[in-house]
Amino acid sequence: MTEIAIVTGADATYAGMLEECLRSIRDKPESRQVALCLLDVGLGQHRDRLAALADKVVEPGWDIDFPARPQTPGYFRAMFARPFLPRYFPGHRLYLWIDADAWVQDWRAVELFIEGARQTDQASGQPRLAVVPELDRSYRNFYGAWQEFHDVIHKSYVDAFDRATADELVRYPLINSGVFAMRAEAPHWQAWGDTLRTSLQRTTSSLVEQAAINHVVYRQKLPTAFLPSWCNWICHHAAPRRDPSTGMLTEPLLPYQRLGIVHRTMWTKNEWGYAAKGNA
Repeated sequence: MTEIAIVTGADATYAGMLEECLRSIRDKPESRQVALCLLDVGLGQHRDRLAALADKVVEPGWDIDFPARPQTPGYFRAMFARPFLPRYFPGHRLYLWIDADAWVQDWRAVELFIEGARQTDQASGQPRLAVVPELDRSYRNFYGAWQEFHDVIHKSYVDAFDRATADELVRYPLINSGVFAMRAEAPHWQAWGDTLRTSLQRTTSSLVEQAAINHVVYRQKLPTAFLPSWCNWICHHAAPRRDPSTGMLTEPLLPYQRLGIVHRTMWTKNEWGYAAKGNA
Protein backbone atom coordinates (compact mmCIF):
# COMPACT_ATOMS: atom_id res chain seq x y z
CA MET A 1 0.00 0.00 0.00
CA THR A 2 1.30 3.45 -0.90
CA GLU A 3 2.38 5.41 2.16
CA ILE A 4 0.90 8.76 1.12
CA ALA A 5 -2.56 9.52 -0.25
CA ILE A 6 -3.44 12.85 -1.83
CA VAL A 7 -7.20 13.37 -1.67
CA THR A 8 -9.48 15.87 -3.36
CA GLY A 9 -13.13 15.96 -4.41
CA ALA A 10 -15.91 17.92 -6.07
CA ASP A 11 -19.23 17.84 -7.86
CA ALA A 12 -20.00 18.54 -11.53
CA THR A 13 -19.90 22.31 -11.02
CA TYR A 14 -16.23 22.12 -10.08
CA ALA A 15 -15.33 19.39 -12.59
CA GLY A 16 -13.11 21.68 -14.67
CA MET A 17 -11.09 22.92 -11.73
CA LEU A 18 -10.95 19.41 -10.30
CA GLU A 19 -9.41 18.15 -13.53
CA GLU A 20 -6.80 20.91 -13.37
CA CYS A 21 -6.04 19.95 -9.78
CA LEU A 22 -5.66 16.26 -10.63
CA ARG A 23 -3.50 16.94 -13.71
CA SER A 24 -1.29 19.35 -11.78
CA ILE A 25 -0.48 16.42 -9.48
CA ARG A 26 -0.30 13.67 -12.10
CA ASP A 27 2.00 15.71 -14.35
CA LYS A 28 4.69 15.78 -11.67
CA PRO A 29 7.02 12.75 -11.73
CA GLU A 30 6.98 12.66 -7.93
CA SER A 31 3.28 11.79 -7.99
CA ARG A 32 4.18 8.21 -8.94
CA GLN A 33 5.03 7.70 -5.28
CA VAL A 34 1.58 8.69 -3.98
CA ALA A 35 -1.98 7.42 -4.31
CA LEU A 36 -4.36 9.96 -5.81
CA CYS A 37 -7.84 9.60 -4.32
CA LEU A 38 -11.09 11.28 -5.29
CA LEU A 39 -14.33 12.00 -3.45
CA ASP A 40 -17.24 12.04 -5.90
CA VAL A 41 -20.01 14.25 -4.50
CA GLY A 42 -21.97 14.56 -7.74
CA LEU A 43 -19.59 14.39 -10.70
CA GLY A 44 -22.24 12.78 -12.91
CA GLN A 45 -21.14 12.58 -16.54
CA HIS A 46 -17.63 13.77 -15.61
CA ARG A 47 -16.91 10.84 -13.29
CA ASP A 48 -15.31 8.44 -15.79
CA ARG A 49 -12.98 11.09 -17.23
CA LEU A 50 -11.81 12.24 -13.83
CA ALA A 51 -11.65 8.75 -12.35
CA ALA A 52 -9.07 7.91 -15.03
CA LEU A 53 -6.72 10.40 -13.35
CA ALA A 54 -7.18 8.89 -9.87
CA ASP A 55 -6.23 5.62 -8.22
CA LYS A 56 -9.44 5.32 -6.23
CA VAL A 57 -12.83 7.02 -6.32
CA VAL A 58 -15.35 6.93 -3.46
CA GLU A 59 -18.74 8.55 -3.09
CA PRO A 60 -18.98 9.66 0.55
CA GLY A 61 -22.10 9.55 2.63
CA TRP A 62 -23.12 11.90 5.40
CA ASP A 63 -20.73 11.07 8.22
CA ILE A 64 -22.56 13.26 10.70
CA ASP A 65 -26.24 13.61 11.44
CA PHE A 66 -27.48 17.17 11.99
CA PRO A 67 -30.86 18.90 11.89
CA ALA A 68 -30.41 20.73 8.58
CA ARG A 69 -29.06 17.73 6.68
CA PRO A 70 -32.14 17.21 4.45
CA GLN A 71 -31.77 20.78 3.14
CA THR A 72 -27.97 20.76 2.83
CA PRO A 73 -26.53 20.54 -0.71
CA GLY A 74 -24.87 17.22 -1.51
CA TYR A 75 -21.53 18.79 -2.33
CA PHE A 76 -21.14 19.74 1.35
CA ARG A 77 -20.22 16.07 1.86
CA ALA A 78 -16.77 16.88 0.45
CA MET A 79 -16.24 19.36 3.30
CA PHE A 80 -17.80 17.33 6.05
CA ALA A 81 -15.93 14.16 5.02
CA ARG A 82 -12.49 15.67 5.61
CA PRO A 83 -12.15 14.51 9.23
CA PHE A 84 -12.93 10.97 8.03
CA LEU A 85 -10.51 10.53 5.11
CA PRO A 86 -8.71 7.52 6.67
CA ARG A 87 -12.06 5.75 6.78
CA TYR A 88 -12.78 6.38 3.09
CA PHE A 89 -9.27 5.55 1.91
CA PRO A 90 -7.82 3.12 4.46
CA GLY A 91 -4.32 1.72 4.52
CA HIS A 92 -2.21 4.84 4.00
CA ARG A 93 0.07 6.29 6.63
CA LEU A 94 -0.35 9.96 5.72
CA TYR A 95 -3.12 11.95 4.02
CA LEU A 96 -2.82 15.26 2.17
CA TRP A 97 -6.06 17.00 1.23
CA ILE A 98 -6.09 19.58 -1.60
CA ASP A 99 -9.27 21.48 -2.49
CA ALA A 100 -10.51 21.11 -6.06
CA ASP A 101 -10.05 24.84 -6.67
CA ALA A 102 -6.34 24.57 -5.87
CA TRP A 103 -3.52 23.20 -8.01
CA VAL A 104 0.09 22.20 -7.51
CA GLN A 105 2.63 24.35 -9.30
CA ASP A 106 5.75 23.37 -7.34
CA TRP A 107 6.05 19.96 -5.66
CA ARG A 108 8.15 21.49 -2.88
CA ALA A 109 4.90 22.52 -1.22
CA VAL A 110 3.69 18.90 -1.22
CA GLU A 111 7.01 17.81 0.26
CA LEU A 112 6.75 20.41 3.00
CA PHE A 113 3.21 19.33 3.93
CA ILE A 114 4.43 15.73 4.13
CA GLU A 115 7.46 16.72 6.21
CA GLY A 116 5.29 18.74 8.58
CA ALA A 117 2.81 15.89 9.06
CA ARG A 118 5.63 13.43 9.69
CA GLN A 119 6.84 15.48 12.64
CA THR A 120 6.07 14.41 16.18
CA ASP A 121 5.56 16.96 18.92
CA GLN A 122 8.25 16.40 21.52
CA ALA A 123 6.16 17.50 24.48
CA SER A 124 3.07 15.38 23.80
CA GLY A 125 4.51 12.66 21.59
CA GLN A 126 1.62 13.24 19.16
CA PRO A 127 1.83 13.72 15.38
CA ARG A 128 1.47 17.22 14.00
CA LEU A 129 -1.17 18.61 11.67
CA ALA A 130 0.46 20.47 8.75
CA VAL A 131 -1.49 23.58 7.71
CA VAL A 132 -1.05 27.11 6.41
CA PRO A 133 -2.46 30.12 8.27
CA GLU A 134 -3.91 32.89 6.09
CA LEU A 135 -1.04 35.14 7.03
CA ASP A 136 1.30 36.95 4.62
CA ARG A 137 2.81 40.43 4.37
CA SER A 138 1.01 41.01 1.05
CA TYR A 139 -2.45 39.75 2.07
CA ARG A 140 -5.10 42.46 2.03
CA ASN A 141 -6.90 40.98 5.05
CA PHE A 142 -4.22 42.68 7.19
CA TYR A 143 -4.48 46.05 5.49
CA GLY A 144 -7.49 47.77 3.91
CA ALA A 145 -9.84 44.79 4.24
CA TRP A 146 -9.04 43.90 7.84
CA GLN A 147 -12.49 44.73 9.22
CA GLU A 148 -14.30 42.88 6.42
CA PHE A 149 -12.48 39.63 7.01
CA HIS A 150 -12.45 39.98 10.78
CA ASP A 151 -16.23 40.28 10.83
CA VAL A 152 -16.78 37.28 8.53
CA ILE A 153 -14.45 35.06 10.55
CA HIS A 154 -15.87 36.20 13.88
CA LYS A 155 -19.41 35.42 12.71
CA SER A 156 -18.37 31.94 11.59
CA TYR A 157 -17.05 31.25 15.10
CA VAL A 158 -20.18 32.66 16.74
CA ASP A 159 -22.34 30.45 14.51
CA ALA A 160 -20.26 27.34 15.20
CA PHE A 161 -19.64 27.89 18.94
CA ASP A 162 -20.60 30.99 20.92
CA ARG A 163 -19.57 34.63 21.23
CA ALA A 164 -17.00 34.10 23.97
CA THR A 165 -15.24 31.40 21.94
CA ALA A 166 -15.44 33.60 18.85
CA ASP A 167 -13.84 36.51 20.70
CA GLU A 168 -10.96 34.23 21.63
CA LEU A 169 -10.40 32.39 18.32
CA VAL A 170 -10.66 35.45 16.08
CA ARG A 171 -7.45 36.78 17.62
CA TYR A 172 -5.46 34.02 15.95
CA PRO A 173 -4.51 33.80 12.26
CA LEU A 174 -7.19 31.83 10.42
CA ILE A 175 -6.06 28.33 9.45
CA ASN A 176 -7.16 27.45 5.94
CA SER A 177 -8.60 23.92 5.78
CA GLY A 178 -8.42 23.71 1.98
CA VAL A 179 -4.97 22.11 2.10
CA PHE A 180 -3.75 20.10 5.07
CA ALA A 181 -1.80 16.94 5.89
CA MET A 182 -1.99 14.47 8.77
CA ARG A 183 -0.78 11.00 9.65
CA ALA A 184 -3.42 8.31 9.94
CA GLU A 185 -2.94 7.97 13.70
CA ALA A 186 -3.10 11.72 14.44
CA PRO A 187 -5.61 12.54 17.20
CA HIS A 188 -6.78 15.56 15.20
CA TRP A 189 -9.08 13.41 13.05
CA GLN A 190 -11.22 12.40 16.02
CA ALA A 191 -11.10 15.86 17.58
CA TRP A 192 -12.05 17.52 14.30
CA GLY A 193 -14.92 15.13 13.69
CA ASP A 194 -16.26 15.53 17.22
CA THR A 195 -16.01 19.33 17.08
CA LEU A 196 -17.64 19.46 13.66
CA ARG A 197 -20.46 17.21 14.87
CA THR A 198 -21.18 19.59 17.73
CA SER A 199 -21.01 22.68 15.51
CA LEU A 200 -23.31 21.20 12.85
CA GLN A 201 -26.06 21.04 15.41
CA ARG A 202 -25.92 24.87 15.38
CA THR A 203 -25.05 25.83 11.81
CA THR A 204 -24.32 24.59 8.28
CA SER A 205 -22.25 27.65 7.37
CA SER A 206 -19.78 27.03 4.55
CA LEU A 207 -17.03 27.85 7.07
CA VAL A 208 -18.16 25.46 9.80
CA GLU A 209 -15.60 22.72 9.17
CA GLN A 210 -12.85 25.35 8.96
CA ALA A 211 -14.05 26.86 12.24
CA ALA A 212 -13.86 23.37 13.74
CA ILE A 213 -10.23 22.74 12.75
CA ASN A 214 -9.25 26.16 14.10
CA HIS A 215 -10.89 25.18 17.39
CA VAL A 216 -8.89 21.94 17.41
CA VAL A 217 -5.62 23.84 16.99
CA TYR A 218 -6.16 26.94 19.11
CA ARG A 219 -8.60 25.85 21.84
CA GLN A 220 -7.79 22.13 22.08
CA LYS A 221 -4.12 22.83 21.37
CA LEU A 222 -3.30 19.72 19.35
CA PRO A 223 0.20 19.84 17.80
CA THR A 224 0.50 21.80 14.57
CA ALA A 225 3.17 22.52 11.96
CA PHE A 226 2.55 25.96 10.46
CA LEU A 227 3.83 26.22 6.88
CA PRO A 228 4.59 29.39 4.86
CA SER A 229 1.94 31.09 2.73
CA TRP A 230 3.45 29.97 -0.60
CA CYS A 231 2.46 26.40 0.31
CA ASN A 232 -1.25 27.35 0.07
CA TRP A 233 -1.53 30.76 -1.57
CA ILE A 234 -4.95 32.32 -0.97
CA CYS A 235 -5.60 34.22 -4.18
CA HIS A 236 -8.43 36.43 -2.98
CA HIS A 237 -6.11 37.87 -0.32
CA ALA A 238 -3.43 38.80 -2.87
CA ALA A 239 -3.22 38.25 -6.62
CA PRO A 240 -0.15 36.22 -7.64
CA ARG A 241 2.53 37.73 -9.84
CA ARG A 242 3.45 35.99 -13.08
CA ASP A 243 7.19 35.80 -13.66
CA PRO A 244 7.81 37.35 -17.10
CA SER A 245 10.69 35.02 -17.90
CA THR A 246 9.29 31.67 -16.75
CA GLY A 247 5.52 32.18 -16.70
CA MET A 248 5.44 30.77 -13.17
CA LEU A 249 3.22 32.31 -10.52
CA THR A 250 5.04 33.94 -7.60
CA GLU A 251 4.24 35.97 -4.52
CA PRO A 252 3.61 39.62 -5.51
CA LEU A 253 6.43 41.09 -3.39
CA LEU A 254 10.18 40.60 -3.29
CA PRO A 255 11.87 38.15 -3.34
CA TYR A 256 9.10 36.73 -5.61
CA GLN A 257 9.02 33.27 -4.08
CA ARG A 258 7.53 30.72 -6.47
CA LEU A 259 4.13 29.55 -5.27
CA GLY A 260 3.78 25.88 -4.45
CA ILE A 261 -0.01 25.40 -4.29
CA VAL A 262 -2.22 28.06 -5.86
CA HIS A 263 -5.64 28.24 -4.21
CA ARG A 264 -8.27 30.02 -6.32
CA THR A 265 -10.53 31.04 -3.46
CA MET A 266 -13.80 32.95 -3.69
CA TRP A 267 -14.03 35.26 -6.73
CA THR A 268 -10.65 34.15 -8.19
CA LYS A 269 -11.84 30.70 -9.31
CA ASN A 270 -11.62 31.56 -13.01
CA GLU A 271 -8.15 33.09 -12.76
CA TRP A 272 -4.64 31.67 -12.71
CA GLY A 273 -5.69 28.24 -13.93
CA TYR A 274 -3.28 25.40 -14.45
CA ALA A 275 -4.30 24.66 -18.03
CA ALA A 276 -4.31 28.34 -19.01
CA LYS A 277 -0.81 28.64 -17.60
CA GLY A 278 0.40 26.13 -20.15
CA ASN A 279 1.82 23.81 -17.49
CA ALA A 280 4.93 25.97 -17.31
